[in-house]
Amino acid sequence: MRRPAAGATERGPCARTLDDAHRYVADVLAGMDVRYDLRDDHRLVGTLCPDMKLTLERPDPDVGTAVTRSADLLREGRGSLPDLVDREEACDAAAAWTGRVNTVTARTDRVDVDALLIRPDGCLARALPTGQDLAATTPVRALGTWCGQPA
Repeated sequence: MRRPAAGATERGPCARTLDDAHRYVADVLAGMDVRYDLRDDHRLVGTLCPDMKLTLERPDPDVGTAVTRSADLLREGRGSLPDLVDREEACDAAAAWTGRVNTVTARTDRVDVDALLIRPDGCLARALPTGQDLAATTPVRALGTWCGQPA
């Protein structure tokens, strides 16, 4: 059998299959395979928030820690609404829940959602798909369900 040259990484179908198997087992052990029924068809809603690298543009003044990943949003023990494409109306929807929901405008490499509503436990309560009308996702109702009545 021919070996790859020193420093080369030749990956055949078995290596890719093993990587997929390792990722699947790691997701099961971490609870990433769980999906709660939150009455929303979006594939992310009801799952734990995937860890995303974030570049903040306008941080919430209530957020006391440095945020570079989506997991950092959970450190405050509040819900989070990361606006990923600078849709001002997404952050405005959460304005009545200031102190209970951190809103941040950030950039990420995700292209399938414009904004997310993340519960304090890391579960995605709502997702605003790219380009979808904000009224269609009823973020105010979701905020009321998961964060109580507005202040």
